[in-house]
Amino acid sequence: MKKIITTLSGACLALGSLAQSGQQITLQGNISGDLKGHHKMYIYTRTYKDSTVMENGHYSFKIPFSGPVFMMLLPEYIQAERQMYVPYGVLMDKPTTYTVTSDITKGMNASTVKGSEAPELYQAYGKEKAAAWKTISATLKKEFGKPWVQENDPQYEAFQKRQEELQKQYLLPLLEKLVKQHPNSYATVFSLNDARQIATVDQQARLYAMLSIEMQASAPAKEFHQFTDGIRNSAIGKQVRDFSLPDPQGKLIPFSSLKGKYVLIDFWASWCAPCRKSFPHMREVYQQYKDQNFVIYSISIDKSKTDWLKAVGEENNPWLQSLDNINVAGSGFAITGVPTTYLIAPDGKIMMKEIGFDETGNGNIEKKLASLFGGAVKKAEEKPKTEGKVIKAMPMTPMQ
Repeated sequence: MKKIITTLSGACLALGSLAQSGQQITLQGNISGDLKGHHKMYIYTRTYKDSTVMENGHYSFKIPFSGPVFMMLLPEYIQAERQMYVPYGVLMDKPTTYTVTSDITKGMNASTVKGSEAPELYQAYGKEKAAAWKTISATLKKEFGKPWVQENDPQYEAFQKRQEELQKQYLLPLLEKLVKQHPNSYATVFSLNDARQIATVDQQARLYAMLSIEMQASAPAKEFHQFTDGIRNSAIGKQVRDFSLPDPQGKLIPFSSLKGKYVLIDFWASWCAPCRKSFPHMREVYQQYKDQNFVIYSISIDKSKTDWLKAVGEENNPWLQSLDNINVAGSGFAITGVPTTYLIAPDGKIMMKEIGFDETGNGNIEKKLASLFGGAVKKAEEKPKTEGKVIKAMPMTPMQ
């Protein structure tokens, strides 16, 4: 059912733990250039949205401070003029005033941020990464004749392999330098997400160990460390460690209660359009095999219980549902994007994993189910072959 995507994007990062009553962040900005009458500025994460009207290019937001956050800025101008939107986020690690200076003609990613060391350090690291990517792209263009290769290109696998090698060569040293020089910065902790894609398990463990004790205790650093454990725990053939997660009524579902059945674990989120697009065909899969030794278990990585419950009600899927409130996705399965599915054998061992969703029914897990139970899935309405396609996963970033 799945294929991989490796793109990373920024979003919301809740690094703190206890809310600090009465404290707030002031985010102010100045954007120059002709906005052509589009004077709104939006700020958002996946669980927070606000907007304000700019006056002479100036805007300001007041944000309650409950811990460091990473929030995206989007000028109305970009949407109204149908420009390509490259997400632009600001890391804010303390309750103070942050100032963003932008030029609409140069794009938001050319903005500068002042306010504390963390956003300035993160911005500097971002510039180093951008320079490294230019080198990577130039090398790929020289070797393959183009800086990017489509999935249907015969060179795709070789291109992907070479790109990964170059990322390790040019990007990993930048991250290692950042951790070594700034082990006590929230910018460093946030940037560790890059290591999920480009570092080995041992390298990830070493990066975590280089953090200060204070940063190691932060929520995202703990999740990063758990992700490293998850890589080890989710290898094919590994026994799934028992866990218990709540269903929509709050009742805990022990994974061990499903032992003796083939279990299709589906990691998803309410905000994940590809996940929700996959459900109609997944319901066909469920109808085909529900009377056999088979169950589907959807586990949401949503941070908002309200959003999860709303989506569960809208989808009305006839199988087990849980909210991942203990980071099973990271510590047990090293999830990097949703939807991701795992097929678990009756003895509790991991059989297969797929990232993305093949709505044509040609995914490896679906083929395996057909071989186990006999017969391919009977579709309620046969689609022309040209309509079926692989739905890519949305990267699982700190944007929750």
